[in-house]
Amino acid sequence: MELYKPSATLFLDNRKEKSNGKYPLKLTIYYRPEKRRYRTGIDLTTDEWEKINGKRLKDEQLKEIKVKGNAILAKAEKAFEDLSPFSFAVFESIFFKTPVGKIDLSLEYWFKEYAQILEDQGREGTRISYNTTYNSLNLFKKNLKLPDITKQFLQDYETHMQRRGKSSSTIGIYLRQLRAIINRAIEKGVLKQEQYPFKGFEIPAARNIKKALNDEQLQELLSYTPGDDHKSKALDFWILSYLCNGMNFTDIAHLKPENVNCNFMHFIRRKTIRTKKKDLRPIKVAIHPRAKEIVSKWKNSATDNPYLFPILSAGLSPKTIKHRIQKFIKEVNSGMDEIRRELGFENKVGTYVARHSFSSRLMRKGASTQYIKESLGHSTVAVTENYLGDFADNVKEEYAILLTNFD
Repeated sequence: MELYKPSATLFLDNRKEKSNGKYPLKLTIYYRPEKRRYRTGIDLTTDEWEKINGKRLKDEQLKEIKVKGNAILAKAEKAFEDLSPFSFAVFESIFFKTPVGKIDLSLEYWFKEYAQILEDQGREGTRISYNTTYNSLNLFKKNLKLPDITKQFLQDYETHMQRRGKSSSTIGIYLRQLRAIINRAIEKGVLKQEQYPFKGFEIPAARNIKKALNDEQLQELLSYTPGDDHKSKALDFWILSYLCNGMNFTDIAHLKPENVNCNFMHFIRRKTIRTKKKDLRPIKVAIHPRAKEIVSKWKNSATDNPYLFPILSAGLSPKTIKHRIQKFIKEVNSGMDEIRRELGFENKVGTYVARHSFSSRLMRKGASTQYIKESLGHSTVAVTENYLGDFADNVKEEYAILLTNFD
């Protein structure tokens, strides 16, 4: 017996108007904690959708659409009866009844299909990443089909990417996303398990070298006086991130006034909202006096804007939110690059350096790995230890000097 049962509803996706002035009507299948949306081929205006759901529907054409929509729901619920336990993959195969001879084996189709799911879920950053992966694969070899992805293909593609100067980290991202598409095709029964190409193939993995500022550089940066508004804003938000547990700039953009309470700030990392639904623990930050000043200086003055800072606003689509945050980060990075050149810093001082400088500073002052883990919002101590490993050389150099320094 299943603890949860699937449900089906119709949803007017009014996030983006189509060229015909209408919005797509989608079938939503919810099976806790996941939901997926599927196209129905029906487009409606918001007014038409309200009429269809009203008590006195007189328009004959809308009546036909309502009947069609109810038939789609009935078909979905009939598919539920044949599933125990429920599986999205099996539901899709039953509901859409795609004949084997008409299955699209092109890699382009499978990437686009998954990109649509990501868009429906509002996962704009991941959608863009999958599109980038497909473009890279298509550049290597045109018109790829699922059976073309063999172990030899993977080896050849990796060699090709290395010759183009791509990092192990980038190659690893592309191959892991390709693997997810292949696994999806196997799950749907389009590929056989014995066609799985990643068996015995090791996807490259490499940690990026993270550069944290040392104490002298941090002191210079914290005492620096910007000469214009552009650098002032960049420095303030960089310092806010550094003082608030190395807060990611996406999280800064999503902060709301209710996240700030007297001397503390509470927030849930956007990165973990989808991956840790059953254990969403807020990060609690003791607000430094300088962080309070920065919040007061840059906080939103518009009463109709629900966000703490005027970076985002109400009612934005996931795509617009992504673009706004990218613009915000680019603005901060640009200002910080001007500042670091004025101060004579060799390495760049981007937004992510604030997070690593926070971690590095805590480690140098003897904070426990458990405390740093909780501050960063990591899932396990092992993740934090791996993260802190990037700063090991700095610590070794400092300790090496202590061997002969008896002051």
